[in-house]
Amino acid sequence: MHKLIAGDITEYAPTRDNSLRYQANECTNTKLRHSKLPSGSVVIPAAQSTVNGSVLFVDIRNFTMFADQLHAGEVVEFLNTFFERVYEPVRQQCGWVVRFLGDGMVAMFEPRAEQPDDHAERALKVALLIVLAADSFRDWIAQRFPERKFPQFAVGIGIHSGEVMICQMGGGTVIETTIIGDTVNIAARLQMMTKVLGWSIATSRSCASIAGGRFQLGRGNTVAMKGKTVQIQAIEVIGLNPRTASPSSDSAFYEKLGQSVTVNTAIFELAREQTDLMQNHYSSAGSTLETTPQDQPIEVEDFRLLRKLGHGGMSEVFLAENLTTHTQQVLKLVPTAAIDIDSDDTLQRFLHEFALISQIDHPNVARIYQQGFTSTHAYISMEFFPGGDLRCLISEHPTPQVAIASLLQIMGGLSAIHALGIIHCDMKPDNVMIRRDGSLALADFGIAEHSDVSKLPARPGEIMGSPSYLAPEQALGLPVDERTDLYSMGAMFYEMLTGRPPYKGSSVQAILYQHVNLPVPILPVGLERFQPILNRMMAKSAAARFESADAVVEYVISSGLIGNL
Repeated sequence: MHKLIAGDITEYAPTRDNSLRYQANECTNTKLRHSKLPSGSVVIPAAQSTVNGSVLFVDIRNFTMFADQLHAGEVVEFLNTFFERVYEPVRQQCGWVVRFLGDGMVAMFEPRAEQPDDHAERALKVALLIVLAADSFRDWIAQRFPERKFPQFAVGIGIHSGEVMICQMGGGTVIETTIIGDTVNIAARLQMMTKVLGWSIATSRSCASIAGGRFQLGRGNTVAMKGKTVQIQAIEVIGLNPRTASPSSDSAFYEKLGQSVTVNTAIFELAREQTDLMQNHYSSAGSTLETTPQDQPIEVEDFRLLRKLGHGGMSEVFLAENLTTHTQQVLKLVPTAAIDIDSDDTLQRFLHEFALISQIDHPNVARIYQQGFTSTHAYISMEFFPGGDLRCLISEHPTPQVAIASLLQIMGGLSAIHALGIIHCDMKPDNVMIRRDGSLALADFGIAEHSDVSKLPARPGEIMGSPSYLAPEQALGLPVDERTDLYSMGAMFYEMLTGRPPYKGSSVQAILYQHVNLPVPILPVGLERFQPILNRMMAKSAAARFESADAVVEYVISSGLIGNL
């Protein structure tokens, strides 16, 4: 750790530390676990306390792309080498490691008796030093694995300050000191949002204010919190100014700090474009058909149709170039001449889809640009997804880590549409799209309903949705609400974990019968920790499910499912 940073505070030995090294798990070559504490040992006396402090979350970007090229022992070496470098500045800045979260870590900075308000300053300094450590770790990777074609190494960090409860969790000989509360959740959310915002370090504006004026701040944004009406004002941290009395010769170090952040951010942006995990699905999603004269006598003003992507019902979908913006977009077209407006609701549903999606501005919901008519067609232009859809991801057998990360993104999209009273009603892998950067977005709102309408029973004999993911109330033609989408998402989550839908049958009726009458399927050995969340999402009675998408996210965070992967 650089003396200029360490010298700002008095070094002392942390009173709490869960920083146990990783060990290879003999049962699998892809998972890690913590070592157990010696028999009879504890971390602190069985107690709990509440303090005002700062919480830091750090995550390795695109770690799956590294792990895919490493065997179990190398994964352990990789993570231990990096976390040893990360742990040192945490210790020097009087913090303690709460726990490791697979390819991430959470650290706590408590108030000190002599300087009770400097916890935010210390946490932000550590964030910058972690980015600096990532800079040197790239050199270690190149020397240790010279033949491997890894993406460039980068990290994302989130920090927030506020009230934190410190307590013990565990039993027997395995007891951990942990932290809980809104401050922890906000710090975790800020770290996750660095992926969306394209920042290296994201902190709350309140934390930056507590930390003092030496930090160089960049872009700002508003971050929505799951289940909260209050939004967090996020700010980017990009450097640290020298102390006023520092010799001019010290400025080189502080410049290097800023340069490290710049490089880390640039690598992250490049990775999002070129080497993100989901980019592997581009080829499977790219089996599109070139447009031929027979296929495409269609002309749409301001668009050039490039190739046909598919069709469904009476609609056709094309990849097109917007001649005004020179960007690729998707055009969904419905031939107006083939529709009996008085008796066919295809056009109404088509227009209804635009009316619903155009209300939403959220990173996990497909962007829709415009609606229009030609002499022969109605059309909607929307976002193009070169990464394909979730079914492409499922076909590649994602790890539980990818499955739970995907679940959280999808829940973010559902939370956004549910907040506007919109029920998707057709949640399935084909309707969750993958961007080039790997982020997920809900799409195809063709049969979505506003909650005021969806609380009414469906028309007799009408079943909307896809049988493999249909909630019991949909199968029975009963009113639907937000929890209907959660059931369907539960069925998708089961498929992400196992590679197969929860129920199979020789007919649609057989599948629907199972959704209504059979118990929630049991996950295979090794995935038992996900059974409780699956049971609640796929409960036969809507009243027994999670009450909202936000509640699912809160459960994932509070239950430790992220950290146990």
